Amino acid sequence: MEKVLYFDAFNGAGGDMILGALVDMGMPLEYLSAELAKLPLSPFEIKAERISREGLSAVDLKVVCPAVDHGSHGGHGHSHSGHHHFGEIRDLIEASALDEWVKENSIRIFTRLAEAEAKVHGSTVEKVHFHEVGAIDSIVDIVGACIGFRYFKIDRFASSALELGGGTVTFSHGTWPVPAPATAEIVKGFPVRIGGADAELTTPTGAAIITTLADIKGIPDAFQIESTGLGAGDRSIAGIPNMLRLLFGKVVPESGYETVPGEAAGLLKDEVVVLETNIDDMLPENAGFLMERAMEEGALDVFFTPVFMKKNRPATQITVISTLEKEDRLVRLLFRNTTSLGIRRSVTGRYILEREIVEIDSELGKVRIKKASMNGEILVISPEYEDLKTIARKHDLGLDEVRMKIMKRVSDEDFQ
Repeated sequence: MEKVLYFDAFNGAGGDMILGALVDMGMPLEYLSAELAKLPLSPFEIKAERISREGLSAVDLKVVCPAVDHGSHGGHGHSHSGHHHFGEIRDLIEASALDEWVKENSIRIFTRLAEAEAKVHGSTVEKVHFHEVGAIDSIVDIVGACIGFRYFKIDRFASSALELGGGTVTFSHGTWPVPAPATAEIVKGFPVRIGGADAELTTPTGAAIITTLADIKGIPDAFQIESTGLGAGDRSIAGIPNMLRLLFGKVVPESGYETVPGEAAGLLKDEVVVLETNIDDMLPENAGFLMERAMEEGALDVFFTPVFMKKNRPATQITVISTLEKEDRLVRLLFRNTTSLGIRRSVTGRYILEREIVEIDSELGKVRIKKASMNGEILVISPEYEDLKTIARKHDLGLDEVRMKIMKRVSDEDFQ
């Protein structure tokens, strides 16, 4: 079953709030500090304090940089020390000994921030100079959050609408109405609310973390909660606790599935949407880009079939298989990234095996293994391709060589 982390941003979100909630949920502070020590940064210290607001108990986490003048930013509080360019931040993350998943997703989040800052300031991603989000504490917030996500082995992320707050916020570019320009750019296309309090409730850092990772808008169906965490923002704001809640759990198999009786017992059944269109005037590399984007947006599968159209013109049939929930997003993606004037749609049923993702340690690194079973009998064991690819690049090995080493390691495990 997929492990899902849900951001319940009822009072907004900041990087420090996410980190505090992860600690409240059970990530040891010592583990977080040890992992963050792999970053080549100026000395800093992480302090976590349990506080109570509006009758709720939460972890208030602070990043303390010795001998540095700390300012404040909006509703959550951030220092303005040790500013970095995007390229510097990317290089120091890549040069660290952090887990590859942590590095990749930390850079993805910073890239989103850099793109927003570049758009607001009329600059480029490489040239943009971070201000509020370039300080050491913001680097710690983002990388630390990714360390926490990896610690809990999150498969997918979901989020409520982000409460942005209201009133005005004063920062290095003067006083602006909430949301600040960079925040407004970051949350484009993401559900938000405005006016929950006369303060900035969602910071650029918090917005970037959530909008980069959350592929489910709203709480998943049949979500089985296993643990929760509350992280507090720096400021006390009248009438609200100023906290972010994390809900961690699994999407149970019954979510959208029907159990199959009789001889096929042990299988699951659901419905999917099949989207198809025939294209004869599209560049091949555009098709490759479309496939990547469709999978990123949650397509279950994408494949191309050579066909012949009227007047015997050679063409490609593009097929995208989607859940009902993702259909609208993928239809828009198809129209935006192909020359199609129309898309065929059909709803069909499918049988599927029960699935589970298990992470193992190997001599080459951590690898996620997909297990599929029927009536408790494991029928398929397959290492995740992206993990194999990462290891192959890191160790300069062939993909088949990596797969054989991992499968030997799996065969030594008791997967029954």
